[in-house]
Amino acid sequence: MVDNKFKILLIDSDKEQLTSVELALKAENFIVFSTTNSKDAIRIALEEQPHLVLLELVMPELDGIDICIELRKHIQLNGTLVVFYSQRDEDYSQIAAFNAGADDYIVKPAKPRVLISRLKALLKRYISSQEQVVINEKGLIIDRERYLVFKDGEEIILPRKEFELLALMFLSPRKVFTRKELSEKVWGYEIFSKNRTIDVHIRKLREKLGDRYIKTIKGIGYSLEL
Repeated sequence: MVDNKFKILLIDSDKEQLTSVELALKAENFIVFSTTNSKDAIRIALEEQPHLVLLELVMPELDGIDICIELRKHIQLNGTLVVFYSQRDEDYSQIAAFNAGADDYIVKPAKPRVLISRLKALLKRYISSQEQVVINEKGLIIDRERYLVFKDGEEIILPRKEFELLALMFLSPRKVFTRKELSEKVWGYEIFSKNRTIDVHIRKLREKLGDRYIKTIKGIGYSLEL
């Protein structure tokens, strides 16, 4: 069960939308901070270090992509989940968000209960990921407590979801993970095939680790070859 003492930062230039989501989250006893100002968002995030940031893609001054990139620059926010909540539903918008380091992308409008369920599913993953699991195999070391990955002694920086995908597959090398299994275990719910979330995260992992580690099983999913 999710501990609702988690802190959530809401970033949206639409005051009406911001208030609606804020009230729904507070009704669930989450600690909520909110802002309509892009630059204030960075300051608040650094001061409060929220467990999750929910932000709109389209913002004045800095847009959601720029905000996400800026958040990912700060070590103290490495454990913060970043979730986009936007009316923009194009594939390229979602891909840009994941490339910037987003953990999830939710398209507006979502019913309050559905939105909160999605956020709770993400936070459940936050809870379970706090257990320390250090895995050392063929030049790769994974420390789940500190979210660190080392390849041949060199540290590799991974956003949370890329890290969790890698750590999950490391627990069962050569096991073929279906897309459904990966999405349910890492995101907490099934991601349907038309959503590019898993594809983007696997591609980014390959860019950082090299092509030889992750194998695509056509029509089924992926496996980690060690």
